[in-house]
Amino acid sequence: MRTETIEDRRQGRRHAPRPPDQPVRVMIADHDGLARSMLRSVLAETTGISIVATTGDGREAVQLVSHYHPAVLILDTSLIADGGMGLIRTMVSRAPETRVLTISVNDDETALAALKEGSFGHLTKDISPANLAHLVKRAAAGEAVVPRRLTAGLLELVCRLPDSGWRPVRSRLTNREWEIVELLADGASTQDIADSLVLSTTTVYSHVKSLLRKLGVHSRREAVRAAHALRLEETVGEESPRPDWSEPTQSNAPCGNTRSTREASATNRRTNRVRSPQRQAATRT
Repeated sequence: MRTETIEDRRQGRRHAPRPPDQPVRVMIADHDGLARSMLRSVLAETTGISIVATTGDGREAVQLVSHYHPAVLILDTSLIADGGMGLIRTMVSRAPETRVLTISVNDDETALAALKEGSFGHLTKDISPANLAHLVKRAAAGEAVVPRRLTAGLLELVCRLPDSGWRPVRSRLTNREWEIVELLADGASTQDIADSLVLSTTTVYSHVKSLLRKLGVHSRREAVRAAHALRLEETVGEESPRPDWSEPTQSNAPCGNTRSTREASATNRRTNRVRSPQRQAATRT
């Protein structure tokens, strides 16, 4: 089933399920011509998979993804090393429905960094032909593909993540709405938010109203708790039963107690949010 795009979520649209007889559209980007040819040969011979494009250049890969919007992109990590992590971010932004699978011999460090930036999984070049096709179809169906050897690294990344201050790569909330969530978590008033983001209070009210509607809550305090749950849900990719946000909840902390860290972080952000002369001037104008 094809995944929905960010714009579809905002407009309330949903993709129709992919017909069973429609093949999974795959693109291959690998600097190694021989490896690229072998990947293409294996996948092209697989029933239910169609190769839409191949390339050995990172910039051309971005252009081709933007044009074809394949269901799955197999991306060699060497191209990421050449173009930087901005390559992943650009692809995710231009083709949010495309599942990016990195592939390498043993470049686990780049693979983990790519997962953090929005890739959907990782493949190793010693994979068997039959398993390659199987994992590509799993990715197209919306299932993350991560080798066991990367699991420890992923868990370490998760444990390092703070409870606030970070945003999912794909989210139903806009960047501005996440900024407002963080300020609300610090106890900021409408005027505080307007001063901090250099907005009018009317604009802030509009953003808050949209935030409450998207989260399905009725107060700013409930919005903070609901946004925290949404952040975890959109990052992990699994929806948990929705609690009653009107009642206080206590979250488990498998990576250690982070309450004191959150409180210290909130205090620091409030302290650092003193308006500069430039922001005060911008607000008055």
